[in-house]
Amino acid sequence: MRDRQRGMTLISLAIVVAFVASYGFAVLKVTPFYLEQIKIKRVLTDVEANLSGNNASVMQVRDAIDKRLNIEMVRDLRAKDFSIKKGGSGYIVNAAYERRASYFGNLYLVVAFDETVEIRR
Repeated sequence: MRDRQRGMTLISLAIVVAFVASYGFAVLKVTPFYLEQIKIKRVLTDVEANLSGNNASVMQVRDAIDKRLNIEMVRDLRAKDFSIKKGGSGYIVNAAYERRASYFGNLYLVVAFDETVEIRR
């Protein structure tokens, strides 16, 4: 009776390791973007909580966003990068942006974010 071989060959193992390593490298590249997105979301919810019902102006909203961005140490976005539009009962504040990370050569990882809150008057 013949014994059957079990397990992976060296080439199969190398391919699996290459896939796991490339996936891990991609995760390491985009993790800071998601951590920044959590901070942006926190900025928007804090501004919404503090200014809703206070009849705030657009300048007050921008100043509050700028202060929160400084507190959270977000360096890549400023208050001018946020879209502030009049909504039905106040202002709609939107942060739509994307981040790119070089992966290999001219191949990039692109992550797009879009956060919106409504500040009621």
